[in-house]
Amino acid sequence: MVLESIISPKSAHKAPRMNFILGFMYAAIAIVLAFFIFPSDPSLSVIFLTTLAALPLLINILTDEQEESMAELKINNKLPLIKSHIDVFLVFAWMFAGFLICFLVVYTFFPTGFVKIIFSDQIETIQSITGTNSFATGNAVNAAAFSAEEGLKVVLLNNFKVLLFAILFSFLYGAGAIFILAWNASVLAVAMGALVKTKIAEIGALAGFGLVAAYFQAGGVSALRYLIHGIPEISAYFFGAVAGGIISAAVVRSDYRDPKFYEIVLDSIDLIAFASLLLIIGALVEVGITPLLFA
Repeated sequence: MVLESIISPKSAHKAPRMNFILGFMYAAIAIVLAFFIFPSDPSLSVIFLTTLAALPLLINILTDEQEESMAELKINNKLPLIKSHIDVFLVFAWMFAGFLICFLVVYTFFPTGFVKIIFSDQIETIQSITGTNSFATGNAVNAAAFSAEEGLKVVLLNNFKVLLFAILFSFLYGAGAIFILAWNASVLAVAMGALVKTKIAEIGALAGFGLVAAYFQAGGVSALRYLIHGIPEISAYFFGAVAGGIISAAVVRSDYRDPKFYEIVLDSIDLIAFASLLLIIGALVEVGITPLLFA
């Protein structure tokens, strides 16, 4: 397809930052198509179309990564845990960033009526969580609603559910975790955009340069509030997606008959363990630090 042929998997693999542009473009095209094709309820269609555009490229990249892992195992008989997969991690990270910025720009600067239609499910998801502020998992804990211990349990439970789905989606659909990441990017964009609009409304009398400066200030506060604990959480989902995708590619290629296949499985388990550690760190920051900084 046309979108798939814009950049080759090897180019995207070698230059991960290009995936930011691709992610932004995929999300923008999805918003336009969903709005005109499904005008009454385009919200989830945006996520499906974004995923559909990104999926072929990511599947090819994960297949290449699995081949490189098998080759490296045959040469060195082992794989370095993070170093061998950091390039694919960056592919997911930059594409997620492209999704996020596109959704954030649309939510923040487009007319309210349009925004409510495009992000109706995301807005409903956030509003349905009483006493919480939505983040990527939709469960950033409000200290007033939970004790620290209860809040930590809630965050960990929900974040590990997302990690499990990221692994399963990638295993079953090759790079299917991109659907979860696209959804999370949209929810995070709505949460950040809502905070930006709230801050701007508080200083609505400003105009000209003062208003522009206020947007930057509000954007900085919003990003800090959600990303301070979100970076380790989202990174965990990236590593989970890579782990599931590599095993999926190995199974599809029948590499499970190769003795080295079990080394690939162990490598993926190591990635999942590292992702779990990141989730724990993110949850501790979300419950113990974020509420203190943004009470």
